[in-house]
Amino acid sequence: MGFDIYGLNPNLKTKRPEIDWSKSTEKEKEAYFKALDEFEDANPGYYFRNNVWWWRPLAELIYDKCGDLLSEQQKEGLHHNNGTEFDDDTALAIARRLSDLIKNGYVAELEESIKANAKIASEHNKKIEQKLQDLKKEVESIRPNENLAPIDYPFPYNNHWKEINAQKSWDDSYPFAKENVEEFINFARHSGGFQIC
Repeated sequence: MGFDIYGLNPNLKTKRPEIDWSKSTEKEKEAYFKALDEFEDANPGYYFRNNVWWWRPLAELIYDKCGDLLSEQQKEGLHHNNGTEFDDDTALAIARRLSDLIKNGYVAELEESIKANAKIASEHNKKIEQKLQDLKKEVESIRPNENLAPIDYPFPYNNHWKEINAQKSWDDSYPFAKENVEEFINFARHSGGFQIC
């Protein structure tokens, strides 16, 4: 799952490639996707994408540091693929605010903090995973050759699995990088406003 952000009125320098999917060969499809990548690179306000793991921290940054620029609907829309729109003035204001946060070092500090927390979470999750594996071995010792999924573990093992699994940290799942913020700034500046789909 991901977040597709489209420019509402992007400043286009080139024409978007077209293809007739019903008549195209595999070679033509490959050429189309290559041309589409080149089009998107040449027209940064057309489209910005992040998978859910990359988008969440960026959306949180926008929410936290640009929330005063946004309506309640836009704040909520940062976390949904529901077509929420941000007009050109708002897009430019977000880009300026995020640029300032890069210049003053906030984004770099945030990146380091998120990386440090991810490292701690990764070590923690290794211990949790080991506990889950130990529990699996215990279940397999009483129910050999059944290859049970945790939901099918007999009582009380299934409840114990849920308790252990609930201790996992998600802090190692959401990466953050200054470069991603910079790409979004470039997109927002050239988007003419944007829509989250």
